[in-house]
Amino acid sequence: MSGTTTVRAAVCRSAGEPQSIEQLHLAAPGPDEVRVRIDACAVCHSDLMYVDGSWATEFPLVMGHEAAGRILETGPGVSGIAVGDQVIISLVRSCGACPACRRGHDVTCSSDFALNLRSPLTDATGSPVAQGLDTAAFAEQVVVHRSQVVPHPADMPATSAALLACGVLTGAGAVHNTAQVKAGDVVVVVGCGGVGIGAIQGARLAGAGPIVAVDPLPDKRGSALALGATHAVDPVGGDVAAVLRTATGGRLADHLFITTGASTALNGAVELLAPMGALVLVGMPPDGVAFEIDPTLLAAANQRVLGSKMGTVRLADDVPRLIDHYRAGDLELDSLVTTTHPLEDIDLAFDEVRRGKVIRTVILPNGHACPDPTPCGDPREITP
Repeated sequence: MSGTTTVRAAVCRSAGEPQSIEQLHLAAPGPDEVRVRIDACAVCHSDLMYVDGSWATEFPLVMGHEAAGRILETGPGVSGIAVGDQVIISLVRSCGACPACRRGHDVTCSSDFALNLRSPLTDATGSPVAQGLDTAAFAEQVVVHRSQVVPHPADMPATSAALLACGVLTGAGAVHNTAQVKAGDVVVVVGCGGVGIGAIQGARLAGAGPIVAVDPLPDKRGSALALGATHAVDPVGGDVAAVLRTATGGRLADHLFITTGASTALNGAVELLAPMGALVLVGMPPDGVAFEIDPTLLAAANQRVLGSKMGTVRLADDVPRLIDHYRAGDLELDSLVTTTHPLEDIDLAFDEVRRGKVIRTVILPNGHACPDPTPCGDPREITP
């Protein structure tokens, strides 16, 4: 096919079925688009929600949206980045000009993009393969909009950089942007996976305290304490409210972040909030989940319920800010990567995430990270 690149990708053809490694055709980048070699892509719970059928989507598709790699080709009109640049690739696609973007709400950009209308991926029969979460990074290469990529330093490992595309970015962004946590605020984080650890680190960077982490898994509670939580509670056998009141001398939470998609995390959450407190919904449960709030009590206590998609981030602002914290030693990323896997082992990686056995697991679609642009080259055809 003229103007296309052949790449290997993990294709999901129906919900609940194993993914298959297939050769797909990747279209050349159009105006304001870039082609990127994927060095690392973390497995996110959102990927599982689609392939397991918890969220509605179209099939076949390629998932993966928390990635880092190197620019191989730029389309017409692209500026500010060049071939060879190392970049973080996110699902946030923004025009910079619509009413939402002008307000700084890039995550709710309302513009139409060419990539929204046609996937850059087709299979061997010429049939389209959907670009999962606008990225499709469980593949050797992707074509995405220019707004989805942000450069990262050459001395930053791709496996760590990838975490700033979604998980850590979302958690820290929910603290910094959505809730606007201030020094001295009391914070509770329910769920200590990748997003929760991002929120805990974000709360620590904001000077919050106490910071109470809630998770049923002892390893994750241990990680939370190592990375900024002052207290950790098992919600199954522990009394979160009692621990919170003891830690604060009787106060409740100024901000309570639900960073897990488990619907049980919503039960009784509002009861942990102080007057003027905010319940921040970051994790997304399966379609159709609902919970009840007494509006009278909410209003009487001047409390708020906030949704936080992708931490209300602006990639061009938030990613460099977090990179600065990482390079200063204030934001831990490297140790969050528990395991790495080749593309062929993607179902094994997904199962590790399902079982809660990892903080983060990362797929290496090309088998290794590209150390410099010369050996990786700029191939038009990639063979297995």
